[in-house]
Amino acid sequence: MANPYRDLKPERFWRYGVALSNPQNIANIHTPKWAIAPTDTVVTMGSCFAQHIATWLRDRDLNVPFFDTDDNIKSCNFSANYGNIYTVKQALQLINETAGKRRCSETAWQSREGFVDPLRPNVFKAPVGISDAIVSLRSAHLKAVEQAFTELDVLVFTLGLTESWRVNACDTILPVAPGVAGGDYDPQKYSFVNFDYPEIRVDLDQFCAAVRALRGGRDFKLILTVSPVPLTATYEGRHVLQSSTYSKAVLRAVAGDFATENGFADYFPSFEIINNPAAKSTFFEDNFRSVKSDAVAVVMNHFMDSYFPDGISENRSASAVGGAEVFGDAPVSTSSNTRVKTAATTVPKSMDADCEDEMLEGFANRQYENGGGGKDMIVAFGDSHLAGSSKKIEEYDREGRFAFAPIRLLANNPHREINVHRFRTFIFKEEHSNFKDFFVQNPKDLVLVGTGLFGDNIIRAHGDMKPEIEGASGSDITPTLPCLDTVTEELVQMYVQKIMPHIAFGLQLEKLTAYERIFWIISPDMPEQTARFRLGDHFVDGAYYNVHKKAYATAFNMLVHNVNRTKFIIHPWADLCNETGFTKNEFAGNDNLTNIHVNKDYYTFAVNQLFELMKAG
Repeated sequence: MANPYRDLKPERFWRYGVALSNPQNIANIHTPKWAIAPTDTVVTMGSCFAQHIATWLRDRDLNVPFFDTDDNIKSCNFSANYGNIYTVKQALQLINETAGKRRCSETAWQSREGFVDPLRPNVFKAPVGISDAIVSLRSAHLKAVEQAFTELDVLVFTLGLTESWRVNACDTILPVAPGVAGGDYDPQKYSFVNFDYPEIRVDLDQFCAAVRALRGGRDFKLILTVSPVPLTATYEGRHVLQSSTYSKAVLRAVAGDFATENGFADYFPSFEIINNPAAKSTFFEDNFRSVKSDAVAVVMNHFMDSYFPDGISENRSASAVGGAEVFGDAPVSTSSNTRVKTAATTVPKSMDADCEDEMLEGFANRQYENGGGGKDMIVAFGDSHLAGSSKKIEEYDREGRFAFAPIRLLANNPHREINVHRFRTFIFKEEHSNFKDFFVQNPKDLVLVGTGLFGDNIIRAHGDMKPEIEGASGSDITPTLPCLDTVTEELVQMYVQKIMPHIAFGLQLEKLTAYERIFWIISPDMPEQTARFRLGDHFVDGAYYNVHKKAYATAFNMLVHNVNRTKFIIHPWADLCNETGFTKNEFAGNDNLTNIHVNKDYYTFAVNQLFELMKAG
């Protein structure tokens, strides 16, 4: 009997295309209409997810220029400083404003420490002191946008939301609700809107026409994607799961239909890759919202296979997403409104990077229990190295004034909330009930431990360093470092790029928080026994790590002058490390050869130095 499904390819059936498939490598998930040439100028815009596309392509030295200024800018993850553009209406209004056809009736929003641009309130490191300056800054920004869209060959546009807020006086759509990142919510001045399919489809048609008009009629290629990140909150009177499903369904339908009907447009299925049932939600963090860095890599590997079928040349970078824990995005040094092709300095660890949408969670009603027994609390914030140092700190801390906030145990991200909570709110995951949430009422002393400077982060600068994996060799879970006999300028500059985000984090702490004193204990080097397992005897015995430490220290000294109030506590390597440059085995955390950590005795000098500095005032 005839059967129309009889000769279809395996991916057309759920059993083979999904149930029995490998979610890391989905066969035939996308057939692109055309390829991207390595010389094509690519411009990205859209929701949070779009930031990672630009970062990934820049890391491979592809032509993804940054057209805007980096002065007082948090991140250069987009092609210009428009920040997150969640709706198609936002994008349309931006292009029309660039062409001089419209403007917003509200030119500046008041924030706690100055003024911000209502149409990109989260792009500045610090608010601007004078409201009139916002107008001139926006004028310069629009020139950068015009240059970007005039010169692009390929536009990658990630659709994020259907819900938004509107300025009633001029019908301008905002990226975030008034009162979240500046301004004040007034129901007489602002109204909620949830765009439907017909509205978004019309806006997308008009957007493409406006871009083509700005380019003098020249054609361009458009790649549409839909952000896989669910809504943080909904203003509709229904469950957030319903609203999130509605939003993604409408955007997916619009993007797919538009690409089907227009030869210059293509739809790339990033949404489907992340939400693939075969992945069993493993692509998401524990909050089922933030997308993991390795999942970003899965999406981008499919993207590269689709649009760069011939691969990229060997001299282009092939670094993986991951590496050192990053708490801030360092701007690339460029001249104002100068077109430069630049490599991105950071790869965010999750898909929440610089999302104003995420800031909504900071307004949830919650009572915080203050620690410190009513005394002035000392906050110790750090990565996994905080565990060993905390044991030593507790020996010195007779009054119990320290409150410990290990990064990995926190449910919130104090750095991403720095504009709202000023690094004062620390909420722990439910499974860590032995830690009490705390809010710092009277911020005085802040102690950072590790958080991306020196130690194992020298190795992480070269790629992702993984924990123990059963049956894996050291080289399977550790990046390879070049064996160099002398420090080279290229090595120093590489480390400069890796250190910049952490210095930027220090600058944020100094400028945006009220802590009177900030102390930063750098990370320790891994024990020699661990280094031998992970990096090999040849690398350890050749003392090549000393070359990397010297290059890293040189890069650090080139940048550290940017911070003023922070005191760095550097371990006495001559006493703690041997001739290989690694920590003596007597300070190893345990006998596990994969364990990069040291024991509490290693921190004797650092903690003693910390308390001496605190005592000195």
